[in-house]
Amino acid sequence: MRRLIAALAASFAIAACSGADDASAQADEMAGAQQAAQTPRDREAIEEIVRSYLLENPEVIEEALMELQRRARDRERMGLVQAVESEAERIYNDDRDPVIGAANAPVTVVEFFDYRCPYCALTNDWVQTTLEEHGDQVRFVFKEFPINGAASTEAARAALAVWRLQPDAYGDFHDRVMSATGPLPSQRINELAAASGVDVDAMRAEMDSEEITAHLEDTRDLARTIGRVGTPFFVVDGMIVNGADLNGLDRVLETALQRAG
Repeated sequence: MRRLIAALAASFAIAACSGADDASAQADEMAGAQQAAQTPRDREAIEEIVRSYLLENPEVIEEALMELQRRARDRERMGLVQAVESEAERIYNDDRDPVIGAANAPVTVVEFFDYRCPYCALTNDWVQTTLEEHGDQVRFVFKEFPINGAASTEAARAALAVWRLQPDAYGDFHDRVMSATGPLPSQRINELAAASGVDVDAMRAEMDSEEITAHLEDTRDLARTIGRVGTPFFVVDGMIVNGADLNGLDRVLETALQRAG
């Protein structure tokens, strides 16, 4: 607290000398104020003024902290945007990733997700509704990104095996697994696969392939390279929605569709 008061006191002294019209005179006055504030007696007096002001107006500290947090969020978002731009090829054009929607759709939505993430289950309804309403205009790229333990990884491996062996069944299987409630043991994954018309034995044989292992590791590496990627994480034609922000997804999708004409 004392450091904060001292910093504000120095700023107060400088700001108090900023009214001169002539630039050089203003600089001289600011330098003089800084020197004056450095003497112990004057510094203590100014600190006491600032302290009294802050005690009478504590909301100033709250406003300053909120502004610092806003700037930190802006820096984080800008860093994500730049990282997404630099990794665009890996994000949009990895031909190993499952894809649903028209191949020539003007809008591409990329989702990093985990089958055991409750927030991904929440946004899955948005994904399915978007495909139903805009399937000819929106192409979804699914990034299998298991981060919630062994069950998540097993489900992701099963899904990628389905995509490799029976790509037409992937969409139904993905939706069933994402919508499943409760634990997701191996038998449950097999049942969901069978319900989607998947050859379960073939799926199981494919799940541990080196290709799927490499694919999952590449996706993890991509997420690490981008930065703060949890699940769900959406990229909608370059616009980022981090988390289960359904209103945000609606906004960026509408913007992308409008831009696409």
